[in-house]
Amino acid sequence: MKNLPIWRRLAWRLGASFLLLTAIAVLLSGFLQYRAQEQWLRQSLGSLLLNIARTGALLVDGDLHQAVVAAARSDTPEYARLRRELVRIQETNRLGDAVYTLTDVQGATARFAVISNGLAPVGLEYRLAPEIQPILHRVLTEGVPAYTGIYVSSSGTWITAFAPVKNSAGQTVAALDVDFRVDVYLGELAAVRRRFYLHSLAGAVLALIAGVLLARQITRPVVQLSGLARGIVEGHFATSVRITARDEIGMLGNVLHLMAERLNVSHRSMTEVLVRALEARGEATGSLRRLADASAMVSERLELSPTQREALELGALLHDIGEIRVPEAVLQKPGPLAPHEREIVQRHPEWGVELLETVPLLTPALDVVGGHHERYDGSGYPHGLTGETIPLTARIFAVVDALNAMTHDRPYRRARPLAEALGILRENAGQQFDPRVVDAALKIPPARWAEVLACQV
Repeated sequence: MKNLPIWRRLAWRLGASFLLLTAIAVLLSGFLQYRAQEQWLRQSLGSLLLNIARTGALLVDGDLHQAVVAAARSDTPEYARLRRELVRIQETNRLGDAVYTLTDVQGATARFAVISNGLAPVGLEYRLAPEIQPILHRVLTEGVPAYTGIYVSSSGTWITAFAPVKNSAGQTVAALDVDFRVDVYLGELAAVRRRFYLHSLAGAVLALIAGVLLARQITRPVVQLSGLARGIVEGHFATSVRITARDEIGMLGNVLHLMAERLNVSHRSMTEVLVRALEARGEATGSLRRLADASAMVSERLELSPTQREALELGALLHDIGEIRVPEAVLQKPGPLAPHEREIVQRHPEWGVELLETVPLLTPALDVVGGHHERYDGSGYPHGLTGETIPLTARIFAVVDALNAMTHDRPYRRARPLAEALGILRENAGQQFDPRVVDAALKIPPARWAEVLACQV
C-alpha cells in the first residue's frame, strides 16, 4: 500500500470509507425496517383478535349470561345455548384455542363462566397472567375492548383480546376472551432477522459495486410488507401487494397475505353470522340480502363510489341490529304497540349505533343503521334530521326498505302491487323520501324491481 502512488492510496481509502458507510447504512436500514415490521405484525395479530372478540361479543346474550352465572351450573339449556354461540365464534374464525367468558376479577384471579370446549365448569377459578390483570379489569369496569400485546405464560407465548359482554341495560356482565398462540410468528421473525443480518453482511462486501441494487432488493419488499401490514391494521383486508422475493422476506409476505385473507374471510363470516341472528329474530330468510342487492341497484344509478356502495350494502344487512336489545315479546307482538312499547322500538337505531361503533370493521354501516328511519321532511326518528343532513346511504336505504315493505305481506295487511308501491314513493318524494333517490328508483324497470325484491309486478 505504501508503494502505491498517493492518489491511488487516497482512492483506496475513499473506497474503503464508502464501503464501510454503505455497510453501516444497509445494516442500520435493515435493523430499523425489521423492528418496524415486527411491530406492525404484532399490531396485525392484536387487531385480528380484537375484531373477532368485538364482533363475537355482540352474539352473546348478556341477560342469559347473567342467569347462567347466577345458576352456577353447566348442565342447563341456557348454558348449552351460550356455549353453542362460543363454538360458532371459534369455528367461524378457525381459532385453535377455546373461546370463553370471564367474570368476578379479584386481583390475580377471575372465574370461568362459559367455555366453548365445555371443560371448565361455571365458577372455576382462573389464574391470570400479570400482563392480563390490568387489561381485563379495565374491560370489565370501563366496558371497552382491549388486547394485551405479546406475553409469555407456562403454556406458551400469546396475545389475548377481550371484549365486554353487555346485558339489555347496557351493563358489562362478563368479558369475552379470545387467545392466539404467537410462538410460530415470533420464531419466524427471529429467523428472518438473523438471516437478514447474515445476508446484509455479505451484501456489504459487494456494496461498492452493487450497493444501490442490493439496497433496493432488500428494502423494497420490506416497505411493501409494511404497507400490507398497515392496511391489515386499518381494516383493508383486500389489500394485495405482489412480492416476488423467494427468500425469507417473501416467506413473511406470504404469511401476511394469508393473514389478510383470513381476516377478510372472518369479517364476511361474522357479518353473515349477524345476519342469521337477525333473521332468527323475525326477519324473513333472505330478505336482508334482497335489501342489500336492491340498495346496490339504486346506488349504481346514483353513481356512488365503491366505498359508499360497500357501506350501503353492509348497512342494509345490519340496519336492524339494534333490535337485538328490543324484548322479543314487543318485537313479535301481533297487535298495535302501546305508546311505551313504540318508544322502545324507536330506540333501535341508537342501540344499533352503540353496538356497531365498538367494532371498527362494522362502522361503515353506522350511517344506515342510525339514519334509516329519518324522514326527508324532518318528521322521522331518532334525531329528526332533514334533507341532506341525513346521510345519503340512509336516504337510499329508506326508499328501498319502504318499497320492500309495501310489496310483501305483513301481519296487518296484504302486499301492495308493485305499480301502486312505486306510485306511493312518487307521492311522498320531498316529504318522507329524498326526491333524487326516488327519481333514480323510478327509472329502474319494474321487472327488475320484481326480480330483485322477489315480488309481483
